[in-house]
Amino acid sequence: MGYARGQCARFLSNSAGIEAPDAVRFGIVKRQDGVATIRYVRERDHHPFDDGTLEIQESAPSGETILARQAGAFLASYLRRNV
Repeated sequence: MGYARGQCARFLSNSAGIEAPDAVRFGIVKRQDGVATIRYVRERDHHPFDDGTLEIQESAPSGETILARQAGAFLASYLRRNV
């Protein structure tokens, strides 16, 4: 939801030698049979870092990875506003 590097104490820093994105954008590609396909683009320094799609159950929008949990939170918010 923005660029947290240098602003948030919990943000993963490069001092650990890990290249990490600093923002993520989500969009709904489609919803069918209780499953949402979500497109994501992660950014670093205002440039694309990586991208892909996730399929998430609308009835239980959670996940094992940080990215999946963020996408689940996006989906839950989307469903509250649009269903």
